[in-house]
Amino acid sequence: MKKHIIVLIVIPCVFCLAQNLLQNPGFESWTGGLPDYWQKDDTILVFQEDVVVHSGDFSVKDSLIDTCQSYADFFQGRFPVTANTQYTYSIWVWDDDQAGRVRQGVYWWPTGYLWSTEYSADMSGWQELSYTLTSPADAESALVLVRAYDILANWDGGAVFYLDDAYFQAPSIQPPVIVRSWHTPTNPGAGVTGSVYAKATDDGYIEHDTLYYGVNGLSSPIATSHTAVNTDTFIYQIPGQAAGDTVFYYLRFIDNDSLETFSDTHAYYVGALDIYVNEVCYDTYSADSGCFIELYGPSGTSLDGFSLVGVNGTGGVEYETIDLSGGSIPGDGFFVVGDYATVPNVDLVDPGANLQNGPDNLELRFNDITIDALGYGELDSWVFTGEWLPAVDVDFGHSLGRYPDGDDTDNNEVDFNDYETLTPGEPNPPVGIYEHATVAKKMPMPILTNPLRAGSAYGALINDVGYYPLIVYNTMGQAITEISQPENRLALPTGVYFVKFNNVARGCAKIVVIK
Repeated sequence: MKKHIIVLIVIPCVFCLAQNLLQNPGFESWTGGLPDYWQKDDTILVFQEDVVVHSGDFSVKDSLIDTCQSYADFFQGRFPVTANTQYTYSIWVWDDDQAGRVRQGVYWWPTGYLWSTEYSADMSGWQELSYTLTSPADAESALVLVRAYDILANWDGGAVFYLDDAYFQAPSIQPPVIVRSWHTPTNPGAGVTGSVYAKATDDGYIEHDTLYYGVNGLSSPIATSHTAVNTDTFIYQIPGQAAGDTVFYYLRFIDNDSLETFSDTHAYYVGALDIYVNEVCYDTYSADSGCFIELYGPSGTSLDGFSLVGVNGTGGVEYETIDLSGGSIPGDGFFVVGDYATVPNVDLVDPGANLQNGPDNLELRFNDITIDALGYGELDSWVFTGEWLPAVDVDFGHSLGRYPDGDDTDNNEVDFNDYETLTPGEPNPPVGIYEHATVAKKMPMPILTNPLRAGSAYGALINDVGYYPLIVYNTMGQAITEISQPENRLALPTGVYFVKFNNVARGCAKIVVIK
């Protein structure tokens, strides 16, 4: 499945914390029928209004004129922003038209849209719509939008609103930002301790952190502190639980300004279900006909309560859900979901099997709890919900597959190979024997020296130039440096890192840097 890329016009502005980042926020200056610095979609009309005004001399009269609401936006941008920073976006609205409503959105570049859940209410008077949001870790710029909606049962494409005094700013004092949190194993067995990792930053420093967890609910959560901190990554332990339990948890951070931040609630299922995403083909020749998702598991296992969910690498939005209830794993252990009935050995036909090209994600869920996840694409400013490090984004006509079938280390880069030969409903062949896989290289995994002292040459780790360039990742799975030769020095803080070697199949190893 192909992705659509939105090209936006960049409008320069001066960036500074604690000031309105929008140009002409009160709509006082107009040129050519539009307020300066603002733009609109073709499905709305915009007029200068001098009667219904919140402040100043003018406001905007926004009239929805078409039944297509996907692009009924009034917007400004893009202007520079800072990543991992909290912003407030507000605008005053007059909405006494029962036929419609408006809400706000922000397009973070390059991540994607984030929409407010609050809509304008019908009332004869001005109301302020305001919401607070945090820019993604890769945010470079932002575009703010006001989208119009017609909500009549017999929609005629008509609705009128008035807009004034828009505001978008970052406060000078920031609360902590939780950049990413995840747990391992993804689906722990009975009695197995769960490890939770949380990368958190602040404009000052974090004074207190707590993980709260509960078993089969959060009515009486148990509080626990971190067991270790690696640079800005906090590590927690949750005791092993009984098979069939669901563990829920969330995190709280408080900084030196006494500002606090809570994470979303996360969950994992306890008990070895032994069902895995085993092979995925998401990009075939021409119109992508013949895409499939293959599961591997014990013969006869019911798939009631299981689902496959596509998670967009742009913005992290769930874009596809395939309900597997009613199915079961066949006698050979392979269950194939194909976009068409022509897929060999197909057990379920669902067009959702045509997943998006990378970078993207696929999650296998049981009762809406993720038990296995695959993310594919080069690590570079996208929402990765897979396991540890992503698999490669393969060429069209290839697939991503495990070898041996069902082999799972909770690291997508290690577990999934690039296959040129597609084998839906059949065992995946050994890499490099029956086909030419791009990750099948000639060099063996090197023997490493650990730990390493900061400032020493990378040659102390591995001196053979055939393994270079090396790519170094932090514990968040983010590439932080590329090393071209053994003479380069370890300019790294103390901590744990992962190194990917050139010319090595599954060539990723953990290193520890000490003073």
